Amino acid sequence: MAYKYNLENKKVGKLLVKTLVPKELRPTQTHGNYWYCDCDCGNKDIMVPTSYLTGNGNYTQTSCGCDRKKKAFLTTTNAKTNEDFINQFDDFEKYLFLHKQLTHNEGTRNYKYNQKDYEHDIKYFYYNKQFEKIYNFWLNNKDKDKTFYDLAKPSLDHIIPKSRGGEENYTNFQFLTVFENLAKRDMTWEEWQEFKKRTHTSSDYFLENIL
Repeated sequence: MAYKYNLENKKVGKLLVKTLVPKELRPTQTHGNYWYCDCDCGNKDIMVPTSYLTGNGNYTQTSCGCDRKKKAFLTTTNAKTNEDFINQFDDFEKYLFLHKQLTHNEGTRNYKYNQKDYEHDIKYFYYNKQFEKIYNFWLNNKDKDKTFYDLAKPSLDHIIPKSRGGEENYTNFQFLTVFENLAKRDMTWEEWQEFKKRTHTSSDYFLENIL
C-alpha cells in the first residue's frame, strides 16, 4: 500500500523512524498513521503520529521525551553535574538508574558537594562489565518471578559490609541482583563465595551464572 508519507529509516532529531504501527495497535483510533521509532537514548518502539514527524502539525517530536527528562533532572537533582557530562552517555535511563542507586541508598556517599567523585563513580559503573551484565539481565527478566522484591534488579552491594568495617568508596561497591544481595546479607564477598561452594548453593540470579 502506498502512503502519502514514506518515513521509513528517516531520522527526525534523535528519532529513527522504522515501520508503521498496525491500525489495531495505535494508541488512539484516529485516521492518521503512527510510526514505530527508536530514540538515540535507548528507548525503542515509541509510537509517534505522522504529523509529529513531518512538521505538518503544530508540533514536531524529535525525541522520546528524554531531553525534557534530562532538563527536569538537572533542575531538581542535588548532584552537582551538568548537561555536557550527561550527554556523553547514550542511555539516559541507565544513567538515571545508576544515579539513584549511588545517591539514594542509605549509607552511600553524599555527592551533593563533590562533583568530581560523583562523576567519577557514575562513569566507572556505567562502563563496568559486571553492572552492565546485571542491568541487561534485569531488563530481560523484569516481569519474571516478581514478588515484593524485584529479584533481578541491580542492587548496590558493599563487598565488605559496613557492619564489618567496609568503606563508603567505589572500590568497595559492586552490583549484584537484589536476590543475591539479600542472600549475602552481612557476609564479605569472600565469605559469600566460600559459603556457596561449601553448601552447593546456586541460582540463576547469582553473579557467576549471569556472567
